[in-house]
Amino acid sequence: MMARFGFERRDGRNLLVVAAIMTAVMTIVIDAPIVARLIAGMIMGLVSALVFVITTVLIRRYKPDHW
Repeated sequence: MMARFGFERRDGRNLLVVAAIMTAVMTIVIDAPIVARLIAGMIMGLVSALVFVITTVLIRRYKPDHW
């Protein structure tokens, strides 16, 4: 289904990398007990992944022809 929007396999790997890095960074940066850090880190990782998907799909779909 995502191939219909121009989302490639390589983009899926990049999505996992972005989500993992954001989760790790937020888990380290947030000042709270460990359980709250993990939950907040996972939520921020999911939000980052969603923004990544939306941005990638929009760029692939509406990019100029000369790219």
